[in-house]
Amino acid sequence: MQKWLRITLIVSGSLIGLLILLWLGLAWHIRHNKAQILRQISDRLNDRLHGGELLIKDMEPSLVRSFPNVSVALEGVSVKDSLWNIHHHPLVDVARIFVKINTFSLLKKQLDIKQISLEEGSIYLFTDSTGYSNTGMLKKNTKVKAEGGKGIAADITRFQLNNVNLVIDNQQKHKLFSFAIRNLRGNLRNHDSGWVCNMRTALQVASLAFNTERGSFLKDKSLQTDLEITYNRSRKLLEIPQQVLYVADQKISAGASFSFGDQPRPFTVHIIAEQIPFHLATSMLTPKITAKLDSINLDNPLDADCVIKGRMQPGDQPGVNVTWKTENNHVTTKGMELQECSFTGRFSNEWQPGEHTDENSVVSIYGLKARTYGIPVAADTIDITNLRHPTLAGYFKADFPLTDLNDAQGEDGVFKFTGGTAKAGLYYKGGITAGDTIIPYLKGQVQLKDGAMEYTPRNLQFSACNALMLFNGNDLSMENITIKTQKSSLQMEGSVRNIAILYFSAPEKLELDWQVRSTGIDLNEFKAFLGKRRQGKRTSVAANRRKISRIASQLDVMLSSCIINISVQLDKLSYGNFMAQQVKADLSMKESNVNLRQVSLTHAGGTINMSGVMTQDGINNRFKINTGIRNVHVDQLFHAFNNFGMQSLSSKNLRGILSATAAISGNILDNGKMSPQSMYGTLSFDLRQGALVHFEPLEDIGNLVFRRRNLDNITFDNVKNTLTLQGNKIIVPPMQINSSALYMDISGVYAMTKGTDMYITVPLRNPKKDEDLDKEEKKLRRKKGIILHLHAMDGEDGKVKIKLGSKKDKPEEAEL
Repeated sequence: MQKWLRITLIVSGSLIGLLILLWLGLAWHIRHNKAQILRQISDRLNDRLHGGELLIKDMEPSLVRSFPNVSVALEGVSVKDSLWNIHHHPLVDVARIFVKINTFSLLKKQLDIKQISLEEGSIYLFTDSTGYSNTGMLKKNTKVKAEGGKGIAADITRFQLNNVNLVIDNQQKHKLFSFAIRNLRGNLRNHDSGWVCNMRTALQVASLAFNTERGSFLKDKSLQTDLEITYNRSRKLLEIPQQVLYVADQKISAGASFSFGDQPRPFTVHIIAEQIPFHLATSMLTPKITAKLDSINLDNPLDADCVIKGRMQPGDQPGVNVTWKTENNHVTTKGMELQECSFTGRFSNEWQPGEHTDENSVVSIYGLKARTYGIPVAADTIDITNLRHPTLAGYFKADFPLTDLNDAQGEDGVFKFTGGTAKAGLYYKGGITAGDTIIPYLKGQVQLKDGAMEYTPRNLQFSACNALMLFNGNDLSMENITIKTQKSSLQMEGSVRNIAILYFSAPEKLELDWQVRSTGIDLNEFKAFLGKRRQGKRTSVAANRRKISRIASQLDVMLSSCIINISVQLDKLSYGNFMAQQVKADLSMKESNVNLRQVSLTHAGGTINMSGVMTQDGINNRFKINTGIRNVHVDQLFHAFNNFGMQSLSSKNLRGILSATAAISGNILDNGKMSPQSMYGTLSFDLRQGALVHFEPLEDIGNLVFRRRNLDNITFDNVKNTLTLQGNKIIVPPMQINSSALYMDISGVYAMTKGTDMYITVPLRNPKKDEDLDKEEKKLRRKKGIILHLHAMDGEDGKVKIKLGSKKDKPEEAEL
């Protein structure tokens, strides 16, 4: 070993040994003078107290902890003010305090504390509702001259906290700041104008409530930071320069200033967060604000800037202003989904100068550009005011192909679009939460051009669709509407009052006034309205929330629930075999019935007027109808209505001009045909210039007794009667017929299927012989001669058979 190295080791060892001996001596000195040192520490700390009580249960040296200085561990330390037994909040209550002492000050029998560390306990700064505070017992620092007038007693410049709860509870000002400090290391540097404190800490925020009635900011959030705090004594201003800290592992920048001078004692907190998740940002606000924003979700982070300003005085609610921006985000709410969403915005709880309350709060969105279910939308400014009862106001614009609406509705959409465009500009003001009572206001227009679509609940195809929808506050008017189907062309206009109010809340109370004009309509294309609505494929509830627009799905509810009043003017109308011209109709449609208030038309050379009601029930659609028929060709009428379900008598057998009144009820099937055996009611008719052509039952009579008479074409001038319809049967009261071929008296039951039971009295006298007689003479002569009694009833083959038979009930003599 080299000589210099050996000398160095000997000297170093000697110094270390000497230091150890000195350290052991200090330990002995501390233990031997334990009471005296404890009294010095107590006196030094009590020098800062006025009217308070300091308790230290025990003291032990701690040499290794603060080498080369000496530390003492104070066990069970508490500091209580004189009113502790009333409020029960000790200023300090910790398991142990480590006090770092200048080693050489002990040799001079002085106590120079360099550092203090608190472990396992709490520091509670309490102020009651009267303004009394347990910190009032702390004296301000004063300069104390050392022995001989030289030097100044040093302040405690370093401190450390481990597992200590720090609480600032001001009940007079309704403020509560509570922090669970896992560890904190700091140093304090005094200067002429104040002091500077630097600290490194990791803590949990239990409460940061500037007004306990409103709740806490940063509640239950972890916080890590290297923090610098400055205090200016002359200005009584505590400042935290803008610096980086981590809240719930999110990097943010924060700064603050607190004035402790004269009233109003303002404070400011400024927080800047870049690329912060939306829900993390909202969770840093008070619970009430967080709850209002909880229904909104942003997939991607955003940039936010928050400024909190207030006054440290009782009942003060600080002003909160938050601004943010995001690009190409995905936003979802309870009723809407926005893709490719970009906007800036702000929140303020002082919309109008004055109070900082929920009622005076506003959320504003600027420069919104997005796609909602594939539809491009834009808005310059959107304001949501009064967060207690939120009201949304904004002007929305959209310009898009109608096919984009297919994605908006999903697989169970009301309309399926294949062409056309839409352009909208709407100003909306109203509520955004379910059950609110805010009257909505909607103004603007929506224009559709060259649309092509299918109304899926009824499987109806439409083309060349054009419309202009004008919203004026609460009402909707629709103008210049044109629609084409394969065989029909419609021009329409209409209006709905109070649609903005009742669209969601009570669609069954809405009334749609509708005017329809057309050069020609084929109702066969609309027979689907007689059947049940086709049910679309239903997706899961979760999928519906993200896929189905509330507005689009509610449109189907409104159309099926509201009252539709329709005024119709048609040049031509066709339905099956029925053809009509100059159709005028006034009707109303509800969810389950159609009310024909007044319908008039020309048909088969005459006119028809009717009124009635039809109740929709899918397979069977019950109707009641009152009809007036004037001068209609009876063969065309029978052809138009499929012979009214009769089998033996058809349009091929009838000729003549018919006038009639009817009050009939029955069923129409969902395919548009009359339900067999369903009609009930009365039919009063007057048939002029009538004829029966090749009517098989009469031809059978001719085969029996009138072989020389022409029964293939029987004519008669006038026949009247009132028939009663009872399902598949027609009750025929006694009726006298004077025709070209024979005289007949008829009564009984004619069945449309089975059950015919009619009695026919046929005088054999040939009417040809009485052509030149007057009316009274004809009446007398028709009973002269042989009279044949016939019975018409069903045969085994289901056809009506006429046989000879006596009368059961003799028809009364009457000429009708």
